[in-house]
Amino acid sequence: MNETKEYRSINQSAVDAVINIESEDRLIKESVLLRNCLVPSSEIDCSYERKDVFIRDGLIEQIVDAQTFDLLKERERDQLAADTDRTHAKVLEIDCTDRMITPGLVNGHTHSVEHWLRGAIPPLPLEMWIFQLILNEPRGERGWFKERSWMETPSAMIAISALLCGIETLLSGSTVIMDHLLCRNLEDVEAAVTAYKALGIRCFIAPMLNDDATMYHNYVPLARDGDLRQMKCQGCGCCGGLDKNGCFRTKKSEYSLEGRASMLKLWEDAVKKFHDPENGVNIAIGPVTCFSASYGMLEGAAELRRKYNLCGHIHLLETRAQALQSKQFLEEHGGSSVKLLEKTGFLQCPGTSLAHGVWLTDEECEIVSKANATIVHNPLSNLRLGSGVAPLRRYKNNGVKVCLGADGSCSSDGQDMLEVVKIANFLPCVETPDYKDWPSPRETYLKLGCENGYNSVNLGQKGGAIREGYLADICLWDLTSLALLPKTDPLGLLARGSRAQGASCGNTLAECWVNGKRVIRNGEIVGCDVKLLRKILADAQNYIHEDGKVLKPESHDVTRRAEKEYRTALGLPIEGETSINEFERKEYEFPQDRTLFDTTLGK
Repeated sequence: MNETKEYRSINQSAVDAVINIESEDRLIKESVLLRNCLVPSSEIDCSYERKDVFIRDGLIEQIVDAQTFDLLKERERDQLAADTDRTHAKVLEIDCTDRMITPGLVNGHTHSVEHWLRGAIPPLPLEMWIFQLILNEPRGERGWFKERSWMETPSAMIAISALLCGIETLLSGSTVIMDHLLCRNLEDVEAAVTAYKALGIRCFIAPMLNDDATMYHNYVPLARDGDLRQMKCQGCGCCGGLDKNGCFRTKKSEYSLEGRASMLKLWEDAVKKFHDPENGVNIAIGPVTCFSASYGMLEGAAELRRKYNLCGHIHLLETRAQALQSKQFLEEHGGSSVKLLEKTGFLQCPGTSLAHGVWLTDEECEIVSKANATIVHNPLSNLRLGSGVAPLRRYKNNGVKVCLGADGSCSSDGQDMLEVVKIANFLPCVETPDYKDWPSPRETYLKLGCENGYNSVNLGQKGGAIREGYLADICLWDLTSLALLPKTDPLGLLARGSRAQGASCGNTLAECWVNGKRVIRNGEIVGCDVKLLRKILADAQNYIHEDGKVLKPESHDVTRRAEKEYRTALGLPIEGETSINEFERKEYEFPQDRTLFDTTLGK
């Protein structure tokens, strides 16, 4: 296959065509009696109960023993209400004898725009991978309009990718999504809002912003011998580093006061225009990392959160290189990203979620636990990018809440939260030989996936469980679908099994409600025309292959230089250097229970 990347057509009319299927009429709050549901008892024991579950006005209003709910009284009440309110919905009764009910999962961290490149970037660590993403996504300098892409790519591109992201999230049993959205302006934010509103998913859109003065420089750690290398080359640039003169950097990039003001304004403008929690649309405050956001920007972010009662979301200690950056860039804050977030006030605000958190120390765990913040575990992308394995047992023992996320589809290649639950359930089994400490599928699904997920977006006392008074964000699973047969342990199969495809296999996820609105009916998405969306995606661009090197570090001058600094910082051999010990390097030690290789950075 030797087709080249080529932009076709994505415009607002395409978005309108996909969502213009009377979704506003379809996505209405229903009064529904789910009779005789199979209900998992808790995340601790393995029992089930049969219950009648009644939802009304977006809430789980009542849960009673199976076949004991008096629907006649409810219908009489409905009739009385209808006399004064003709819009009051009648009660819909559904036989759930062959259905299991669960709370919705939470996709606690993703980047919807990554769908345009999923499957394309070869195996690379995060710090090299991210350059390829930025350069080659539709708005990148090698994007749909080449060097004009950042300005000319329509925001409709974001709406289409958010639809795809939201559909995959919903179809895997998730009712909430946290989209850490790389955006240019309010139009980009509005595009994502439009998509998620059409689907009916409860969305938290966190515009992912920074105030770096120099693009790229704060994405890569410093070479541990950068000073000596600069002295040797005397500023001539022969060492091929990332600095503007071709030398190796010796300090982090400066920040832009003008950029900070602009980003803080964009966050606040987005809140004023789109924040609508009652209808499931939430704007969150989402700095990129502790390295690409200045102290002042993090303080301003915390102030906005307090002012408008907003959730906050940020990448934290995803890789060993980021743990190294903390030591290099944040010496005045004890070499700790967690301590920096605490000092700026960002960490302590309710509803703080920290994406990845693979490389926390025990001291940092204590700080995160005290702040009631939540680590978002993204096991698929952590493995794909070689970032490490978050030590869930250690975090649990330190009182740190952990929820689950798919991460963007460029680093996980999809938004299937059941895949996330499965790998998150299996990975802790290699942490300890004591099998009594291994997590049950219920703990991973109900505690991490649901309860802790809702806590991560500050809805911990309102959702994430099948309880009276909780949000009607619920899923009905077909117990006769091939994926849940034979009849053994339905929730165990859901958390650790697979889903057979094909019309005759049955739709494993039969129905789903978010905020009391049915968003999946008979296994199908309600809020958009999925067949048309498939056609638009198929026509939007050609395959990204070219000469086979377009998405590798050697394909671009900036990525070549960044790779050299990265390899030097991490103590990896560099082509053309006779010895990695030519220069004196600082030594650093890191926790050893995150990877299979020695994580110490010596000389």
